[in-house]
Order: sequence, then C-alpha cells, then structure tokens
Amino acid sequence: MNVVQIVKNYGPIGGMEEYVFRLCMELAAKGTEVTVLCQANHVKAPGNVEVVELGIHRKPHWVSHFRFSSKVNNWLRNHPSKKRIVHSHERQNSHQLTTFHTTPFGTGKRRKFLHWLSPRHQLFEYLERRELAGQKVQAVVPVSTQLGEAIHRKYPAIDIPIKNPIYPGVSMEPADPDNRKPPPKDGGTIGFMGREWKRKGLSRVIKIWKYLKCTRPKLKLKIAGVHSVELSGTHLLGEKGLQVLGWTEDKEQFYKEIDLLIHPAKREAFGMVIAEALTACVPVLCSTECGASEIVSSDQGRCIPVDASTEIWRSAASEILDKSPCKSSYNRSWSIVANEYQELYAEISKC
Repeated sequence: MNVVQIVKNYGPIGGMEEYVFRLCMELAAKGTEVTVLCQANHVKAPGNVEVVELGIHRKPHWVSHFRFSSKVNNWLRNHPSKKRIVHSHERQNSHQLTTFHTTPFGTGKRRKFLHWLSPRHQLFEYLERRELAGQKVQAVVPVSTQLGEAIHRKYPAIDIPIKNPIYPGVSMEPADPDNRKPPPKDGGTIGFMGREWKRKGLSRVIKIWKYLKCTRPKLKLKIAGVHSVELSGTHLLGEKGLQVLGWTEDKEQFYKEIDLLIHPAKREAFGMVIAEALTACVPVLCSTECGASEIVSSDQGRCIPVDASTEIWRSAASEILDKSPCKSSYNRSWSIVANEYQELYAEISKC
C-alpha cells in the first residue's frame, strides 16, 4: 500500500509535525510505502520515507495555505495512482482521509464584526470546510474526542464522517512510578513547555509560581520551548529560581527535573506535553480546554476550566505538589498509532 502524507513542514518541530513524522516513520517500518508532500523538509535522514519538497511561500501566511494546496493537487495529477491513500494534515481538498490537529478556525476567539468579513477569514473558513467535506473525503480523524465535538458544533449542517480520535503516541519509554520522589516541602520544580507561550498560559504559570514561593521559598520554575529574548519585556529574567531553557532536545531530562507540569492553555486540540509528562510520571495541572485533559486521571493530576480564578489554579497546584508523585503513566507508543491508521487505510481502500 502507498500512502501520501501531506504536511507543510515535515519533521519533529512542533506537536502536529511530530505526530506526522513519527507516524510516517512507524508506517515505513511496518512496510507501508510512504511519500510525504511538504513545503519544507526538516529531517536530514528521512530513512525509508520519500520526501518531496514543493517549495515555500512565506508571505502572506494566510495565502500560503492556498498556494500549497494548489501545488499538492498539481503533484498528485502529475503522479497518478489508483492504489494510494492520500492522508492530509493540512487544509487540502484531494484527500480521502484527514487528521484534524487544531481547533476549528475562530473557536474561542472574540472577533469584531468586520473581522468576519475579511478576505483572510473567508479563505480560512473556505479551506476548512473543503478539508472536512470535500468530494473525496471518507474519514476525518480528530486527535481528541473534544476536538471532534468542536468540529460538529462549528459545522452542524455538514455531514462530516468523523471517526474515533487517534491520540498521539509518545516516543519516550514509560517511567517507573516508584522512581519518582515527592518534592521537598520548601521547594520542588514547576515545569512549562510550549512555543506559543501566550496562548498556552505562561503568564498564569508565572503567577502561580510566584504565589507558591511564599510557602515554598526554594520552588523553581523551568520554562522550555521559549527563548529568553521573548521574555525580555516581562521583567522576569534574572529572578531567583527561574530558568528559561529555550528549545530543548532532551525532553526526558526536562521531565526528570520537574515535579509538576502546568499547562493552562486557552485552547488546545490535544497538547503533546501533557501526554509526555504523564509518560514520565509527572503530575499535570491543565485546562479543560486541552484535548489531552481526556487522558488525565484523578491520580495523575487536575483539569480546571481556563477561566477559573487564579486562586483556584494556585490551590490545585499546591495540592498536587503536596501529594505523592504520579501512580501511573501514559503508555501509548507510535507503533500503536500506526496500527490504528493501517486499519483505517484498509477500510478506505475497500470503498
């Protein structure tokens, strides 16, 4: 079987991109012929995966989606095949299967009336509808149940063939809960990881950390995925107990060094860092607006509405730090993810 995967950036440079990259590697290892159509390849050695770079259109960003879609369609027309499955992760119209990685466009945002009339907004709405309900679409896979429900709410009049979610895997080995020790009563370490730090709630994490330092004077905060230059205007740099790590390659080491991950994102289709933290047996405090809140059990942390008061968030963080470490881990490999997609490909190929 030949599967064509469509993604703008190929390589583990973000949550969606890592999902596609790991899936492609596992499919290829299982004998599936995988071709990736992308704007840019960030993998030096793609292995058994054929990667086709179609070129980058940088500006304006909102038009680049349409241009990329046109290039994908041209490539598929010039390389016809009756035996392939086209699996998109972008706003395309030539696929049988699409995996939806983001909340529907405009969800959770307050917009002025004129904004809805802008060409940018109209184009994104058009591309999203086309991705979900194109003539060739046989399956839409959300990365969480919450996301599937959000799609239905946004487009109630469209008959969308939404399947059960296929959660991401985690490339780390599950940690042994017995190897985790509770933090000292006067300290410990809170962790935050994320590139889009404003949307993912870093300001709230900082408020929680500063408050808890009153009772835990040695409490530290490690921030990964954010570079210090991005925080230069926040008057945080140099504050005792704060570490800004920038992009970190060694995620396992990061999770070994923290006692609690806080992820109060305003909206998140899934939230890979939550799954990674649970795999490392690190308790999690996240917003219910994260799709990954579905996998957080009561002995693994707490999930709170993002609009809850900061006091509620502070109290929950304090309770988790005072408890014993996580008693169980998230155990889901990318091999399992690939198996679930192979079953779906087989189902589609019969149609």
